[in-house]
Amino acid sequence: MNTDTPTRKKSEADAPAAPGPVIDLDDDALDALIARVEEAREHQLALSPEDLGQLLSALVMLAHVHERLEHRDLSIGKLKKLLGMAKSSEKLRDLADALGAGQGGKTQGDSNGTDAASGRGGSKSGSTTSPRAARAKPKPPAPEIHHHPIQGLAKGDSCPDCGCGRIYKFSPSEFTRVRGNALYSAERHVCERLRCNACQSVQTAPLPPEVLADGEPGQAYGYSARAIMGIARYFGGDPFFRQHTVQGLLGVSLAASTIFDQCEQLSTALNPVYRALQREAAGAALFYIDDTTHRILSAKPVMKKRGRRETLRSGVYASAMLALVPHTDDGNENELEQRRRIVLFQTNIGHAGEWLDEVLAHRPMTMAHPVVMSDALSSNRAEHAVVRASCNAHGRRGFVEVATAYPDEALHALELYQQIWVNEHHCREQGFSPPERRAYHQANSDPPMQALHAWCTEQLDTEAVEPNSSLGRAMQYVLNHFEPLTLFLREPGAPIDNNEIERLIKLIVRGRKNSLQYRSETGAGVSDVISSMLATCHESAVNAFDYLVALQRHSEAVRRAPEQWLPWNYEAAMADEVGKAATA
Repeated sequence: MNTDTPTRKKSEADAPAAPGPVIDLDDDALDALIARVEEAREHQLALSPEDLGQLLSALVMLAHVHERLEHRDLSIGKLKKLLGMAKSSEKLRDLADALGAGQGGKTQGDSNGTDAASGRGGSKSGSTTSPRAARAKPKPPAPEIHHHPIQGLAKGDSCPDCGCGRIYKFSPSEFTRVRGNALYSAERHVCERLRCNACQSVQTAPLPPEVLADGEPGQAYGYSARAIMGIARYFGGDPFFRQHTVQGLLGVSLAASTIFDQCEQLSTALNPVYRALQREAAGAALFYIDDTTHRILSAKPVMKKRGRRETLRSGVYASAMLALVPHTDDGNENELEQRRRIVLFQTNIGHAGEWLDEVLAHRPMTMAHPVVMSDALSSNRAEHAVVRASCNAHGRRGFVEVATAYPDEALHALELYQQIWVNEHHCREQGFSPPERRAYHQANSDPPMQALHAWCTEQLDTEAVEPNSSLGRAMQYVLNHFEPLTLFLREPGAPIDNNEIERLIKLIVRGRKNSLQYRSETGAGVSDVISSMLATCHESAVNAFDYLVALQRHSEAVRRAPEQWLPWNYEAAMADEVGKAATA
């Protein structure tokens, strides 16, 4: 028997979370526990804390399973993973081993050094296939240099050891030390004031520039403190109360409500750039979109029109978008690696498709239709004209989930499917341009995809597989969405899966698991703005701390021209502002 540790609360009902660590009980231990419980009930005895903990874990596990059953998303295979009876890995080599088909040697994905399901891996030289690997990493801050002279000795003095020779300049001994500090430290600025005994005017000492650079006079929490609070909450995933507790351990009194107030001030300063990023994203050639359930306590049902239907809706979702916008700074407009990567989040009563429509409303009519990668859910469909691409990872997962019930059929489909990720790995390793990548996939990925389509069609047409079975539904997913699933064979640069946005939306999922929900739409809006800015900085290899401080310090200039203060061009705008201040 496997039971889970009690790590969840009833208030998480809207977003089923994974159970905690598994406690294994063999048959003898389980029989002994049952005997102790029956004895305690019969003689009205108290159970030991260990027995009570195991019973509580079992109750939490049953409650979690019941919750998942209510959501109607729990198959037998998922139930086994939930109870710790089966591995959750979707890698082909793990599935083949589990089903007894992996002893004959490595799969094709293994022989090429990749995980065929995810397209991740490395070449013999250690290079990675991730499209993010080619981007420059942020430069580490330069260490502060301290010089320590020798007291009582100077060049030309007699040697203190032998007394015979003279000492001369030699290469210094040096090392770098990393120091730990509390995130926040308080400074009290006392400005001298003089008062006239005739006119009663008061003369006040001005604050030095380095103090004004971190906030206005009288501002209790500096720009740097607000930036740290925002990064810790909306990128690190630390809830406000946890930050309050941790800072208490460091001797700093910082209330959770105060942290939110400062994050709200930070969001106000960032909001013009957040809107500018939406307008910039409208010109993207490629979008990745997805959404996940969330919760806003004060949200009330609203009437929303989708297509020709207007319905009363109450479901709250956090929508995520990655927009790849071409730029020509280096004359290499067609390369995917040279596109601006803009990450945007929105949490409200609405789906990712509606969020995409809001962004595309800013798109010029003369531009070509963008490629939109998403899963096949209708909620991800945009009303604007787009070129749809569907996620092959979702199509592949349908066969993974039926591998236990249909091992031969599932392994056959997975072996065909893995070849497209192996080929994608090769394209990234070789640095192919989008046209070259398309040509390579047409030559090497089209045959297995056509074979998969023909096999699924044959199995369903000959009734070898029941269409309503789990395997039949996996096959129908491939057949019903075959055109968008194979868009990468026809459109240069079209992705094969939606893993990029699946990775980025974990930022929101992590915050949801730690904080459970938002209290109001205001809190959700603050999270959307700051999370979007931080994720875009991360994808653009920009120092987020310096960037957030700069936007607050030059808030007036940011409001006047937010397009000049995007993560990749703000340094030039900041230099102009500093130059104007110097000449004023």
